[in-house]
Amino acid sequence: MKATLDDASFGQSDACAEWFALALQGDEEAATRLYEYCIPRMHHWLAMSLPDAVAEELAHDAMVTAFRKHARFQPGTLFLPWVKTIAWRMAQNQWRDSTRRQERDQAFGDPQHLFGDSDDNVDEPRFEALAQSLSTLPEAQRRLLYLHYWERQTARAIAESQGRTRVAVAVNLHRICQRLRQQISHSE
Repeated sequence: MKATLDDASFGQSDACAEWFALALQGDEEAATRLYEYCIPRMHHWLAMSLPDAVAEELAHDAMVTAFRKHARFQPGTLFLPWVKTIAWRMAQNQWRDSTRRQERDQAFGDPQHLFGDSDDNVDEPRFEALAQSLSTLPEAQRRLLYLHYWERQTARAIAESQGRTRVAVAVNLHRICQRLRQQISHSE
Protein backbone atom coordinates (compact mmCIF):
# COMPACT_ATOMS: atom_id res chain seq x y z
CA MET A 1 0.00 0.00 0.00
CA LYS A 2 1.79 3.10 -1.25
CA ALA A 3 0.73 6.68 -1.52
CA THR A 4 0.26 7.51 -5.16
CA LEU A 5 0.05 10.69 -7.18
CA ASP A 6 -3.55 9.87 -8.09
CA ASP A 7 -4.40 9.95 -4.38
CA ALA A 8 -7.57 12.01 -3.79
CA SER A 9 -5.51 14.30 -1.58
CA PHE A 10 -3.09 15.32 -4.36
CA GLY A 11 -4.65 18.75 -4.86
CA GLN A 12 -4.58 19.53 -1.13
CA SER A 13 -1.05 18.30 -0.43
CA ASP A 14 0.49 21.73 -0.93
CA ALA A 15 -2.08 23.17 1.49
CA CYS A 16 -1.20 20.41 3.97
CA ALA A 17 2.49 21.29 3.72
CA GLU A 18 1.61 24.95 4.35
CA TRP A 19 -0.60 24.04 7.32
CA PHE A 20 2.19 21.84 8.67
CA ALA A 21 4.73 24.67 8.42
CA LEU A 22 2.33 27.08 10.14
CA ALA A 23 1.48 24.53 12.84
CA LEU A 24 5.19 24.09 13.54
CA GLN A 25 5.32 27.84 14.17
CA GLY A 26 2.52 27.56 16.73
CA ASP A 27 -0.54 28.32 14.57
CA GLU A 28 -3.29 26.32 16.27
CA GLU A 29 -5.82 26.94 13.51
CA ALA A 30 -3.43 25.50 10.91
CA ALA A 31 -2.78 22.48 13.15
CA THR A 32 -6.53 21.90 13.52
CA ARG A 33 -7.08 22.14 9.74
CA LEU A 34 -4.17 19.75 9.16
CA TYR A 35 -5.55 17.18 11.61
CA GLU A 36 -9.12 17.51 10.35
CA TYR A 37 -7.97 16.99 6.79
CA CYS A 38 -5.30 14.30 7.23
CA ILE A 39 -6.53 12.04 10.03
CA PRO A 40 -9.75 10.83 8.33
CA ARG A 41 -7.93 10.21 5.04
CA MET A 42 -5.09 8.29 6.67
CA HIS A 43 -7.55 6.35 8.84
CA HIS A 44 -9.60 5.36 5.79
CA TRP A 45 -6.46 4.47 3.82
CA LEU A 46 -5.00 2.33 6.63
CA ALA A 47 -8.38 0.68 7.36
CA MET A 48 -8.28 -0.89 3.91
CA SER A 49 -5.54 -3.22 5.22
CA LEU A 50 -5.77 -3.05 9.01
CA PRO A 51 -8.45 -3.37 11.70
CA ASP A 52 -10.33 -0.11 12.15
CA ALA A 53 -9.12 0.59 15.70
CA VAL A 54 -5.50 -0.04 14.73
CA ALA A 55 -5.87 2.17 11.65
CA GLU A 56 -7.29 5.02 13.72
CA GLU A 57 -4.54 4.76 16.32
CA LEU A 58 -1.81 4.63 13.68
CA ALA A 59 -3.24 7.65 11.88
CA HIS A 60 -2.97 9.72 15.05
CA ASP A 61 0.44 8.26 15.98
CA ALA A 62 1.78 9.06 12.50
CA MET A 63 0.75 12.71 12.86
CA VAL A 64 2.46 12.91 16.25
CA THR A 65 5.57 11.33 14.73
CA ALA A 66 5.44 13.79 11.82
CA PHE A 67 5.59 16.68 14.26
CA ARG A 68 8.37 15.00 16.24
CA LYS A 69 10.38 14.38 13.07
CA HIS A 70 9.46 17.61 11.32
CA ALA A 71 13.09 18.30 10.37
CA ARG A 72 12.94 15.34 7.96
CA PHE A 73 10.13 16.89 5.94
CA GLN A 74 11.61 18.40 2.80
CA PRO A 75 10.11 21.63 1.45
CA GLY A 76 8.31 20.95 -1.81
CA THR A 77 7.41 17.42 -0.67
CA LEU A 78 3.78 16.37 -0.65
CA PHE A 79 2.78 16.20 3.03
CA LEU A 80 0.03 13.56 3.01
CA PRO A 81 2.05 10.89 1.16
CA TRP A 82 4.96 11.62 3.52
CA VAL A 83 2.86 11.11 6.65
CA LYS A 84 1.18 8.05 5.09
CA THR A 85 4.64 6.55 4.64
CA ILE A 86 5.32 7.16 8.33
CA ALA A 87 2.01 5.48 9.23
CA TRP A 88 2.67 2.49 6.99
CA ARG A 89 6.14 1.96 8.42
CA MET A 90 4.69 2.13 11.92
CA ALA A 91 2.12 -0.51 10.91
CA GLN A 92 4.85 -2.75 9.52
CA ASN A 93 6.90 -2.40 12.71
CA GLN A 94 3.85 -3.17 14.85
CA TRP A 95 3.05 -6.26 12.77
CA ARG A 96 6.67 -7.46 12.88
CA ASP A 97 6.85 -6.98 16.67
CA SER A 98 3.55 -8.83 17.13
CA THR A 99 4.73 -11.73 14.97
CA ARG A 100 8.01 -12.02 16.84
CA ARG A 101 6.23 -11.88 20.20
CA GLN A 102 3.83 -14.66 19.13
CA GLU A 103 6.72 -16.82 17.97
CA ARG A 104 8.58 -16.32 21.27
CA ASP A 105 5.48 -17.02 23.33
CA GLN A 106 4.72 -20.18 21.37
CA ALA A 107 8.31 -21.34 21.71
CA PHE A 108 8.31 -20.69 25.47
CA GLY A 109 5.09 -22.64 25.93
CA ASP A 110 6.40 -25.51 23.83
CA PRO A 111 7.80 -28.31 26.05
CA GLN A 112 10.47 -29.04 23.43
CA HIS A 113 11.77 -25.48 23.72
CA LEU A 114 11.52 -25.34 27.47
CA PHE A 115 13.01 -28.77 28.14
CA GLY A 116 15.08 -29.34 25.00
CA ASP A 117 13.12 -32.54 24.43
CA SER A 118 12.23 -34.01 21.07
CA ASP A 119 9.58 -36.28 22.59
CA ASP A 120 5.97 -35.19 22.60
CA ASN A 121 5.66 -36.84 26.01
CA VAL A 122 7.13 -34.62 28.69
CA ASP A 123 7.36 -36.47 31.97
CA GLU A 124 6.02 -35.34 35.31
CA PRO A 125 9.45 -34.97 36.99
CA ARG A 126 10.35 -32.19 34.55
CA PHE A 127 7.20 -30.27 35.36
CA GLU A 128 7.94 -30.72 39.05
CA ALA A 129 11.47 -29.42 38.42
CA LEU A 130 9.97 -26.39 36.66
CA ALA A 131 7.59 -25.75 39.56
CA GLN A 132 10.48 -26.06 42.02
CA SER A 133 12.66 -23.71 39.96
CA LEU A 134 9.85 -21.16 39.69
CA SER A 135 9.31 -21.25 43.43
CA THR A 136 12.96 -20.32 44.06
CA LEU A 137 12.75 -17.18 41.93
CA PRO A 138 12.43 -13.82 43.68
CA GLU A 139 8.91 -12.40 43.63
CA ALA A 140 9.89 -9.66 41.15
CA GLN A 141 11.09 -12.25 38.63
CA ARG A 142 8.01 -14.43 39.04
CA ARG A 143 5.88 -11.30 38.56
CA LEU A 144 7.80 -10.44 35.39
CA LEU A 145 7.18 -13.93 33.97
CA TYR A 146 3.51 -13.69 34.93
CA LEU A 147 3.04 -10.30 33.24
CA HIS A 148 4.77 -11.37 30.06
CA TYR A 149 3.62 -14.96 29.54
CA TRP A 150 0.25 -15.08 31.25
CA GLU A 151 -0.97 -11.49 30.98
CA ARG A 152 0.64 -11.28 27.51
CA GLN A 153 2.11 -7.83 28.13
CA THR A 154 4.92 -6.72 25.88
CA ALA A 155 8.34 -5.92 27.25
CA ARG A 156 7.63 -2.29 26.33
CA ALA A 157 4.36 -2.23 28.31
CA ILE A 158 6.00 -3.84 31.34
CA ALA A 159 8.91 -1.41 31.12
CA GLU A 160 6.59 1.59 31.01
CA SER A 161 4.58 0.38 34.00
CA GLN A 162 7.74 -0.31 36.02
CA GLY A 163 9.76 2.74 34.96
CA ARG A 164 12.41 0.62 33.22
CA THR A 165 13.68 0.34 29.68
CA ARG A 166 12.26 -2.20 27.25
CA VAL A 167 15.73 -3.65 26.72
CA ALA A 168 16.23 -4.16 30.47
CA VAL A 169 12.93 -6.04 30.72
CA ALA A 170 13.67 -8.17 27.63
CA VAL A 171 17.17 -9.06 28.87
CA ASN A 172 15.81 -9.90 32.31
CA LEU A 173 13.14 -12.19 30.80
CA HIS A 174 15.76 -13.92 28.66
CA ARG A 175 18.07 -14.51 31.63
CA ILE A 176 15.27 -15.83 33.83
CA CYS A 177 14.19 -18.32 31.15
CA GLN A 178 17.78 -19.34 30.53
CA ARG A 179 18.28 -19.95 34.26
CA LEU A 180 15.08 -22.00 34.46
CA ARG A 181 16.17 -24.20 31.54
CA GLN A 182 19.56 -24.77 33.20
CA GLN A 183 18.00 -25.65 36.55
CA ILE A 184 15.59 -28.08 34.92
CA SER A 185 18.35 -29.80 32.93
CA HIS A 186 20.54 -30.09 36.08
CA SER A 187 17.74 -31.61 38.13
CA GLU A 188 17.58 -34.70 35.92
